[in-house]
Amino acid sequence: MKIQEDTIQQSYSNALKRKKDNSQSSCCPPQTQSQSCCPSSTTSELIEPISFGCMYLKSILMDYIEQGMTVIDLGSGAGHDLMIAAELVGPNGKAIGVDFTDDMIKEASENAQKNNLSNVTLVKANIRDIPLPDNSADVIISNCVINLALDKTQVFKEVFRLLKQGGIMIDADVIATEPLRREIKENPSLWCGCIGGALTKAEHEKILNEIGFTNVIIKLGEKDDVQFNVPELAIESGLILAQKPDE
Repeated sequence: MKIQEDTIQQSYSNALKRKKDNSQSSCCPPQTQSQSCCPSSTTSELIEPISFGCMYLKSILMDYIEQGMTVIDLGSGAGHDLMIAAELVGPNGKAIGVDFTDDMIKEASENAQKNNLSNVTLVKANIRDIPLPDNSADVIISNCVINLALDKTQVFKEVFRLLKQGGIMIDADVIATEPLRREIKENPSLWCGCIGGALTKAEHEKILNEIGFTNVIIKLGEKDDVQFNVPELAIESGLILAQKPDE
């Protein structure tokens, strides 16, 4: 069965409605309560938006993001990681969220206003084709989003295009610990559930190296950082770091 992009988009938009209604804690149906990837336990002065990620990224972002930087968040959702990035770059920096659903753009915009973050910009776009200029960002982040893309190679090419020389990609995502069976890859519910589109470590490395990234590091998430794992389907949360060469 062919996976349809509009099915993914609608599922993603519906996740926000369910979470705000507290009718389901997971971000990507169908899952059991033990597989929820949405709870947020980080503490901050920020009013933290709903998280739809698969890892807690705050401590990692603090290691890479500095005052005055420009950060792009791919699939920024309600703005959880985007708000953290905006706080880290400060008033002289920029935090740009990219999402392809009106509901998420509206929610993130409202959350930026609640947090008095004037350095946040929201862009409605598909992450495989982003209307921003080349060499725009010092850091590009994403959290449990690229696995949902039908053309992941094109998404990573966009990341490479948008990064400045020497820029860093920080992608928290689900990683398949073994090649997924065809029936998993072709199941729309499992794809929308952040499972069917997962790549293995080797597949990530191949794509990123062919595009031209250097210093590629892929590792499974530490227990305290992970929000979402489905070991019975060979799915683990992990962190993918890659750098655009500083030529």
